[in-house]
Amino acid sequence: MKRLFIGLVLAAASLSGCSTSSNKVTVCASEIPHAEILNECVKPLMEAKGYKLEVTVLDWTMQNDAVRNNEYDANYFEHMPYLNTYEHVSDLKMTAKVHYEPLGIYKGGASTNTIEICNDTSNALRAFDLLKANGYLTTESYRNGDELSFTGSTYTENGYTVTLISEELLVASMQDYGLACLPCNTAMTGNVTAAPLKTESDPELVTSKANGLVCNKAKYESDTSYKEKIDILTDILLSKEVSDWVKTKYNQKITCDSSSQIDLR
Repeated sequence: MKRLFIGLVLAAASLSGCSTSSNKVTVCASEIPHAEILNECVKPLMEAKGYKLEVTVLDWTMQNDAVRNNEYDANYFEHMPYLNTYEHVSDLKMTAKVHYEPLGIYKGGASTNTIEICNDTSNALRAFDLLKANGYLTTESYRNGDELSFTGSTYTENGYTVTLISEELLVASMQDYGLACLPCNTAMTGNVTAAPLKTESDPELVTSKANGLVCNKAKYESDTSYKEKIDILTDILLSKEVSDWVKTKYNQKITCDSSSQIDLR
């Protein structure tokens, strides 16, 4: 009788463990803002649905392999253009685009027509395009296709002098310029609390480069339990609760609304 009782207890514990495991969702993510969104906003919403969300901050270069190899249920760090460069992209599935991290124009500390921007070509061109879109520049003479048309670290047009500097120096140098064009992550990691004066709003850019949730494609198509929890997580990431939370948390630095929250299932 005693052995039967112990056996029943162990069996119950085993079943309990299985239930907990099936209701657990593991996600690897970049720290800011992805892991913050998951831990601070999504986790309690998942708990209300009966699921336990476990989030691990992981180097972005490892996250696609980690999901492909079933080390995590999903990842949250990338946009579709980057996912499409992954060697085994056919093994993964993005279920939803969630948020876009725009480059913004911030007020600096100087009363001059000077602007600082990031010196890598991709962010520099984005900054120049944003400045032109908002009337600070009037031509695209800074651009030669997908390259900068000039050499050196300064560019002058329409009464403004634009200086290209290293990304890690942008926040510390804001007081020396009238305006600063900061990538979203630069502003957040640099603890810039002010809202940007203007941000990128090109619908095509927002749609194409919104960061999304990526899962294991084969498992999503064959494992109903896995698909169910990925779908619940996806639904929450597409919700107004997440959109409102992101807008408040990051003071409009991040775009998270109907233009970026896109269901891909």
